[in-house]
Amino acid sequence: MSTASKAASPRGLVFENVEEVKDFLAKFGRNGRTFRDCTALTPENMEAFYFIAYNQYNAGQFDEAEKVFRLLAVLDHFQVKYWKGLAASLENQQKYKEAVKAWGYLALLDMKDPEAPFMAARCFLAVGQNEDAKSGLQIAIANCEGKPDPLGIKDQAEQMLAALERPPQASRNGGTEGNGSTTGNGARS
Repeated sequence: MSTASKAASPRGLVFENVEEVKDFLAKFGRNGRTFRDCTALTPENMEAFYFIAYNQYNAGQFDEAEKVFRLLAVLDHFQVKYWKGLAASLENQQKYKEAVKAWGYLALLDMKDPEAPFMAARCFLAVGQNEDAKSGLQIAIANCEGKPDPLGIKDQAEQMLAALERPPQASRNGGTEGNGSTTGNGARS
């Protein structure tokens, strides 16, 4: 190995020389590689970070949990639980458009899982994208067929879809009930 190659090698990475770096980058991703492979992080380190993010999420610190889950998802983009944590953290902060993207990526990781399209549909509903929500609910229902459904996703999705497809009902008082109109003194009519 030449002195020039060794001198030019990146420090702190797992490579001996520049040629190894170039080879790694050329093959990166083709063989299931992750960015974690470029670090000295072990699976145990990743699990420790996950434990931190999980506890932050459960403590209602969704913004802090988001940061750690985002880091984990970048480091290992194949790990479903990192994406679920990121998507749920975003959703709980009402960052619905970002949450839809995370749920969407999760759906790509497991196209037969009903949870991701169902959760994305909830986010679509939150931002008023009812047609996209319907699509997500239909996919969730289809993905539940012939499988155990311990979370009750199919029933929830069917109820939500039925509500979305139901025509709006006219109110009893000429169509003004629930529209937020007020009388002159601020009381709702």
